[in-house]
Amino acid sequence: MDEVIDPVEGRLTEAAEVHDSRLRRLYEYWLAKKGARRFPARADIDPLEFPYMLGNIMLLDVVRDPLRFRVRVHGTEMVMRAGYELTGKFLDDLPITNYRRYVRERCEGLVRDGQPLIVRHNRALDGRSRRYEAIWLPFSDDGQNVSMLLCALIYDWQRE
Repeated sequence: MDEVIDPVEGRLTEAAEVHDSRLRRLYEYWLAKKGARRFPARADIDPLEFPYMLGNIMLLDVVRDPLRFRVRVHGTEMVMRAGYELTGKFLDDLPITNYRRYVRERCEGLVRDGQPLIVRHNRALDGRSRRYEAIWLPFSDDGQNVSMLLCALIYDWQRE
C-alpha cells in the first residue's frame, strides 16, 4: 500500500532552493508571469511554454463552499507511476487515504497562505520507497484569492 513517509517541505522563496533544473525553470516561469503581483492568473500561463514538465504536473481548480479541489490535469507520467487517473475528478477521489489527507492539507495551506511550496519526500510506490521533489504554485483570477494550484513533481529516477 502507498503511504506518506518523511515529508520535508517549506515555503519556496528563491529558485536556488529547487534542486531539479526543470522544476527550477518552471518556478522561474511562474515568477516571471506573476511579475509584481502576488500571483499570476491561469490566463497568464501557456502549457506549451513548459513542455518539459507536462507529464509531471497536476493542475487543480479550487472550488469553494465547501472547499474542494478538482483535478483539471493529472499528468501522464504521474498517472503511470501512481497507477490511478484523477483528471476530471475531485482530490477526494484519490484512492490512498493517508496520501489524500496529506495532499489535501498541502492544498488547503496554499489556499490559506498563498505561498509557493517546495517539497522533498519519500513515498512508497509499487512497494518501494521513492524520493521526489515537488513544487506547489498558486494562481489567482482576481489577484487576491487562490483559484488554481499547480503541482509539478519529479521522482528520483527522473532526475537530469
